[in-house]
Amino acid sequence: MRRYDTIFILRPDLGEAGQKESIRRFENIVRTSGGEVIDTDEWGFRELAYHIKGERRGFYVRLDYGGNGATMNEVERNLKLSDSVLRYLSVLVDRDIDPATVRAELEAHRRRSAEARAAAEAARAAAEAARAEASRGSAADAPREEAQSSRLEEATPAAELEQSETAEPADAVDSAAQNGESEDQT
Repeated sequence: MRRYDTIFILRPDLGEAGQKESIRRFENIVRTSGGEVIDTDEWGFRELAYHIKGERRGFYVRLDYGGNGATMNEVERNLKLSDSVLRYLSVLVDRDIDPATVRAELEAHRRRSAEARAAAEAARAAAEAARAEASRGSAADAPREEAQSSRLEEATPAAELEQSETAEPADAVDSAAQNGESEDQT
């Protein structure tokens, strides 16, 4: 059995019920022509690169299925005849597959992706909590830091006074020595 991907764009004015009905219709065409639907992804509304049949937006759908060439031809024939489809493209993905194996692989991939997203969200939440805690901690430390800096400022003038009292006699001796005076002369 071959694996095909068919991407088609539905008109935006169908409404949700019309979109679901069109998707179900094409899935049933795959089943009735001897194929198996592996996966259906609804990509949602997107802007088109250019106007197609007067439309600027479209609803994108990816249909992943297994079947033979006749299955793909029948799907494309119905896509071509449908007024609700703006464009479509079919691609042969693999020449020989087992649909059950492919479904299991897709499900495992989705589980791993969901686990990775959950782990990333948990890490992001932990980092935000740590940042919030750090900002709260720094806000709580601010009064302590201010008190310490005011204590240092209060202690600084006294230390400067002590240094200036001890420095004045030395300055007087130095100035007397520069003037050529000695202690004996005075």
